[in-house]
Amino acid sequence: MGWRRRIVSGMLVGKMAKTETLGDRCATCGKRAAIAAPVPAPGGCCEPCWRRTIASHAESDRAEAARRPGAPAWALATLAGDPSPLVRAEVALRGDLPDGIVATLADPAREQDRTVLRRMAKHPALGPHAQRLAAVADLVVHRQLAGNPSTPAAVLGALARHEDAGVRQAARARLVGASLDEDGRSRLPVGVRAYLDGPNGRPVPRLPRSPA
Repeated sequence: MGWRRRIVSGMLVGKMAKTETLGDRCATCGKRAAIAAPVPAPGGCCEPCWRRTIASHAESDRAEAARRPGAPAWALATLAGDPSPLVRAEVALRGDLPDGIVATLADPAREQDRTVLRRMAKHPALGPHAQRLAAVADLVVHRQLAGNPSTPAAVLGALARHEDAGVRQAARARLVGASLDEDGRSRLPVGVRAYLDGPNGRPVPRLPRSPA
């Protein structure tokens, strides 16, 4: 009976130890994340697999990595500088980009691909970087800026004088919304409020009031 107790006891200890060291498995190699890792493997992958993927010669592998949720910031920074515009365009679709990457992809002096620039023109974190995009001679970029809730009022003011009627109307509508206080916005039709707030429910920054 004693040997049975020792076996059962050993099985229980082994099971507990295994449970305590289990981590999120890497979706690529199937190995566990490092036991000492402070957080689970980002994007469901371990760091070696991330590095192998973003260094892959296959454009499709790098594009897939750019779409993967939970990508670490260093991987996104590398992919944002990828020689393939397809990969950079996939990065531009992410709403979780750090400001440094937004600045890089929204800078026409560094980013020449029109698809990337057009996608960045509607990025929810564009903010102050919209000024550079407004200088791009591209109607689609201007339309995206006019409809972006994060576009600053100064840029909207310039777009409100645009030669394209659609750009003018969108920019002016957002400027009107920015000039209203909360009570004024609440009196607008639901559809108008939804448009002014944009797809993410974030209103355009309020215009500063001039001193009386």
